[in-house]
Amino acid sequence: MALFGRAVDVLGADRVIAHIGHASTRQVLRLAEAAAPLGITRFALLTPYYLPTDDDGIVDFFRVVTGALPGAAVYAYLFPERTGLDVAPDVLRRVMALPGMAGVKLSGGAAARLDEYASCLADGKELFSGDDSTLPWVLANGGTGVVSGVSAAFPQTFAALARALDAGPGTAADELQATAVRLVALAGPTIPRLKVALAARTGAAWANRMSQPGVADDVRDAIVEAVSRHR
Repeated sequence: MALFGRAVDVLGADRVIAHIGHASTRQVLRLAEAAAPLGITRFALLTPYYLPTDDDGIVDFFRVVTGALPGAAVYAYLFPERTGLDVAPDVLRRVMALPGMAGVKLSGGAAARLDEYASCLADGKELFSGDDSTLPWVLANGGTGVVSGVSAAFPQTFAALARALDAGPGTAADELQATAVRLVALAGPTIPRLKVALAARTGAAWANRMSQPGVADDVRDAIVEAVSRHR
């Protein structure tokens, strides 16, 4: 909740999408209720995790949440490797037909199936990929954009890529996309790698809250050098 509040203070409530995913529907609703006084009206919601459910259970999960949040815009978040749930395109179509569903974010194996999921969305629904190295492909398949962690450490490069793609295909976009792929491969595979990049960019310490693999010295040096080169 402190993070939600800080985001609203910096960006304004209209630019904040608060992730309220939880294994428990009750806790999802508690988080949404606590976020409401901040003026947040857009929410991302991971599918249930840890305990398995079936197709109807997935749809019912989103139905309960959207029913409890009238007027809110909800974005489904599919990440099969982290949730244990492989949501079929037809199930996503049922979820997206619920009142209040605004779009979907795809990560991991779901992102690789973006073209399948895109075919399930009605006009006006947004589709984002969590694979921040695939922006041209996402846009070509009717997606809205990528949710990019790596761009936090390399904002100029990713912003330039977005502008180049908006201007149309060409050499500049191709070169920037190749650079983005290299940066994602370098800083994106693990959270500790990304935090090395953020520390190099900001000069602040970035700790890890969970047990994560370490970063080898040569990789750390390469990340720091890349941040310096792409300021």
